[in-house]
Amino acid sequence: MTARAVTTGAHLLLLVALLCMPAGVTGLQVGVEEAPPDTVTEGEVVDFTMTLSGIPPAADTVIVDTDLVQQGDTPLLSPSGGGNATNTTPATLAVPTGGDGLSIRIHGQAPTVTKVTQCGAVTLTTYDPKRSGYAYYRVRFTDDRGRPLAESDTRLFSIAVDAVDEFRAKLNQISDPFMRTYLQDLFEKGLVNEANALADYEISRGAGVPLIWTVGGIVLTAVLALIAGIWIGGRESGGNEE
Repeated sequence: MTARAVTTGAHLLLLVALLCMPAGVTGLQVGVEEAPPDTVTEGEVVDFTMTLSGIPPAADTVIVDTDLVQQGDTPLLSPSGGGNATNTTPATLAVPTGGDGLSIRIHGQAPTVTKVTQCGAVTLTTYDPKRSGYAYYRVRFTDDRGRPLAESDTRLFSIAVDAVDEFRAKLNQISDPFMRTYLQDLFEKGLVNEANALADYEISRGAGVPLIWTVGGIVLTAVLALIAGIWIGGRESGGNEE
C-alpha cells in the first residue's frame, strides 16, 4: 500500500467520524448579560445573572464559587427555577434534567483590601498586596460519582484602591530614587498619612532646600510617629490589665 493510499484512508476515516458525531454538540458556554467590569473598587456591589449552556451530558452537579462577599440580606447565589439560594460558597447545585440550561444570579460586593489599625495617636493603614485574580465565578462539574469533569469556566476581576494609585502618581513626580524608595517604604509600613504629607512636601519644596534637611524631616517624622504609637499603645494595654 502506498503512502498516498494510507493518507487517503485516514482522511476518509476522519470524515466518517465527523459525520457520525451528533448534530448540535457544543462545549460549555457561560453567558452573562451586562457583564461586570474587569476592575472594581473595594466594597463595590456587583449584580449579574449567568446562564450555563452546553452542559456536559455526564454532569450530575455544578459547583459554583465566587470571591464576592454577601451584601445586605440579598443571597449571594440564587439559582433560577426555584432552586435554593445560598450564601455559602462553593455551592453545589443539581444539573437540570433534559440538558436544559441553568441560570444563576450572583449578587455581592468586592472584598475589602484595606486594613486600618489605630496605635494610639498613630493610624496605620495597610493594603492587601493581592488586588487581582479574584473571581466573579468559578464553574466546574462533577458526574454522579463525584468525579470532576474537564469542563469549567472562570471570570476574574481586579480591585482598584484609589489611595494606592494616587500615592503611586505622587512617587512618579519625584525624581530622586532614594526619596521614592524611602517614601514607598513608609507607605507600605502603614504610615500612609505621613508618607503622603512628605511626598507633597518633596514635590512642592523649593530648589533652595537642601536634600539633607528633607531626609532629616522624613526620618524625624516617621520615628516620632512610631514612638508615639508604641508608647500610647503600651499605656492603653497596661490600663486594660489593671
